[in-house]
Amino acid sequence: MDKKNIQFTKESLGKPFAIGRSADLYLLPENKILKLFFPDAKESEIDLEVENSVEANRKGASKMQCYGKAKVENRYGIIFDRITGISLTKLPDKNPLELFRIAGTLARLHYGIHQIQSDRYKDIKVILNSCLSSEPLSFLSSEEKEKAKSYISGLPNGNSILHLDFHPENVIVQGKDEIIIDWMTAAKGNPAADVAFTFLLFTDAELWPGTPKLKIIFYTFIRKFILKGYLKAYKTLSGITDAEIAAWRLPSLILRLGLWNIESERESLKSQLSRLVALGGKV
Repeated sequence: MDKKNIQFTKESLGKPFAIGRSADLYLLPENKILKLFFPDAKESEIDLEVENSVEANRKGASKMQCYGKAKVENRYGIIFDRITGISLTKLPDKNPLELFRIAGTLARLHYGIHQIQSDRYKDIKVILNSCLSSEPLSFLSSEEKEKAKSYISGLPNGNSILHLDFHPENVIVQGKDEIIIDWMTAAKGNPAADVAFTFLLFTDAELWPGTPKLKIIFYTFIRKFILKGYLKAYKTLSGITDAEIAAWRLPSLILRLGLWNIESERESLKSQLSRLVALGGKV
């Protein structure tokens, strides 16, 4: 893959066809898209997403191809295949019965990722220790951070590919293909870490900002329903236990706060982190 940045102008791109939490999406020729990050995005994180996405495709964990980095004025972006399907979340809009299949599909795909190993990703434990040194975790004392690091070091190792942002919106169904997207946070490690983080996404992650209260109540119910089915299906496939998943609860909180640091989640995550660190890391 060419390491040089592909240059575009704003005029040549036209208007974005979608706007995400961190980037605008533009259509490109040859059935490709440009994910153009907002100006405050760190170039190092964009480089990491390129590397992670290329590796995921190379190892067969994702059918989406990445074509490298681009630049538009003072903004960086990444070029990907254009995917014309819809996310697992939106399948029930076409067929309500699909709601009952989402959990099983999610578990099957997640388990499939975890059967693939790679040495090219950062180890989850290295990422967690880096998060503990980041500004969002500065509320913890040095002693508390050492307790957390000691707990993390005692968790099981692994070499499986971990997605670490695995939820129904990041699985796109295009014809008969199920394509897993958004590999920025990918790592390697024990699969239980990834399952624990998906658990956190279903229970603690904010819904899209500005979602009306009634919709929040409805979506919260749906998330609980899908999570229950996902956990049951994943445990059946893998033999993993609730205790093995729960052991990664503290690392999940550290990762969520350290990498995302979303304002509406911040105080709850801090409170849970402080409590678990005081308990030695165990739920």
